[in-house]
Amino acid sequence: MGFIARREIMGRLLLTGGFAALLLLCSSSARCSESIVAGKVKAVDLAKHEFVLVETSGKERVIKLDENVVINRGGRDNSTELKAKDAVMVHCDSTAVTWTAMYILVQEGESANWSLDRGNIEKYDSENKVIIYADERGRSYRYPTMDAKLFINRVESKFESIKIGEPVLVLLKKAGDRTTLKAMSITRK
Repeated sequence: MGFIARREIMGRLLLTGGFAALLLLCSSSARCSESIVAGKVKAVDLAKHEFVLVETSGKERVIKLDENVVINRGGRDNSTELKAKDAVMVHCDSTAVTWTAMYILVQEGESANWSLDRGNIEKYDSENKVIIYADERGRSYRYPTMDAKLFINRVESKFESIKIGEPVLVLLKKAGDRTTLKAMSITRK
């Protein structure tokens, strides 16, 4: 095999390998996503701004606390401390390497039967005060908004100011077979 033929083969291999490496890089830690995980807090390390969560599946995960994390305990959003043995649902920004808690719902007392969901706004009917959002699986949910709150960038806002298609974090309350909307949160950049 001549020098030119070997050079062409090496060039093709480098090109193919470079493309594969680029695909791998683009599909791994370069992207961020949002997730909701549930479980019990095993330990909290305030010095490191993190906690260990034992997910309902039994998997342990270290989750960093965002500097502006909101902790909802007993139906009140504040930044009180997180405790070992707390049953929680956590809304996280995640990469392949790190998970960072943005919102933590402690499921105790009044909020024992509350849950978190994520989705996108599909429609708001201002005349009937009803909002429709689709969850991550594309299932649509419809809730009255009379007793619910909306937060945009953590500031209480009016439902009339939402935009169709916006991603939303949803706080729901379950009582028997009835689920009601407690709050929605939208983060705009």
